[in-house]
Amino acid sequence: MRSIAEIIQSRRSIKKATEEPISKETVLHLIEIASFAPFHSKVEPWEVYMMSTRAQKEKYVEAVVKATCEKQEEEQKIRESTMAKVGTAPITLIITSRIVGNEKKDFEAIAATSAFIQNLQLLGWEENIGMIWRTNKYIFSPLFCEALGIPSDEKIIGTLHLTRFTEVKEAKTRREIASYVHEL
Repeated sequence: MRSIAEIIQSRRSIKKATEEPISKETVLHLIEIASFAPFHSKVEPWEVYMMSTRAQKEKYVEAVVKATCEKQEEEQKIRESTMAKVGTAPITLIITSRIVGNEKKDFEAIAATSAFIQNLQLLGWEENIGMIWRTNKYIFSPLFCEALGIPSDEKIIGTLHLTRFTEVKEAKTRREIASYVHEL
């Protein structure tokens, strides 16, 4: 069994999806464990929307089109490029955080949801499931959220495209610790 340090250091964003299936049961199990992320309120602030069927992915693609296309001639290109990203991944998750309109509470909720996402990525890696955490411009569009039925009191923190992976790229060079740890 790999240590937590080894999993953290070996995890990579996986952009190239394969169509090798991932069971919903496996993903639900990982989500359940990831929910042990720290949070500051009495209620866990995250919500998870799962897409695995062609119809669900098409709904997502149409939401992207609705949120991004200003000209009708752009629609087909956007549909094709979005489906190329979303359609191949066996499962895509949209992770949101509940927003209450209080700067401190909302900041804490987003931080907790980000910890939840990182937990999920690390747990997935341990199971040979790669992910890429995307924050495309359209996730900030109320039209995108509305088209998917995501409530207005939730903020999308990212989309996670889950896949099995065959190759792992080398780690990006990290900054020297002395460049970001400071004595006060």
